Amino acid sequence: MIEDLQDEIQNEQPQKTKKTHRKGWFLFIAFLVWIVYASIIILAFLPNMIKAVRQSDIVHVLENREELKNAAQTREARLCFAIPKSDGSSTYVLCSQRVRKTGASVYHDAIEGLLAGPGPEALAVGAISFIEEGTSLIGLTVSANTAFVNLSEAFTSSGSSWGPNGLDTAIRQIHKTLLAIDPSIRNVIVLVDGNELTV
Repeated sequence: MIEDLQDEIQNEQPQKTKKTHRKGWFLFIAFLVWIVYASIIILAFLPNMIKAVRQSDIVHVLENREELKNAAQTREARLCFAIPKSDGSSTYVLCSQRVRKTGASVYHDAIEGLLAGPGPEALAVGAISFIEEGTSLIGLTVSANTAFVNLSEAFTSSGSSWGPNGLDTAIRQIHKTLLAIDPSIRNVIVLVDGNELTV
């Protein structure tokens, strides 16, 4: 009797395997049919979809969104650059330029923008920066109408290729940039690595 049961179980197992294989093939074929159907639908309606996207002007909307995002991460600042003259003197020009928001004060952002150098508007009028490339802002504080601007050691080489007044011109760029933000600033004290710079 036990042997008969074992024979019945062995006879049923191959039938289950055949059913599983049939079900797997059916699902695979159904999947292929679905892919072919979806592809035909996409190809049939693709020209209409492209036309609809172009008419909806969604690309322009996305570009404007990117511009708004960039505008939120920057601010407009008036930065002072110098136009050197043949006699060794300089004239100063304030140019509008977008500067990166650092999360600090507007003074800080403007000086960071000044250290980054002139933008297209300044270059178009022949303005340059006398501030040595590679100068970094260590700190900036405005208190009692006095601005304390702490810069890295590189600042001491500012304007060296423009003669003895080069460093003074670089300091005036900082002063005039801060005055453009806040006309009540009377004094600008430039520090280099925490020590007051004497010209």
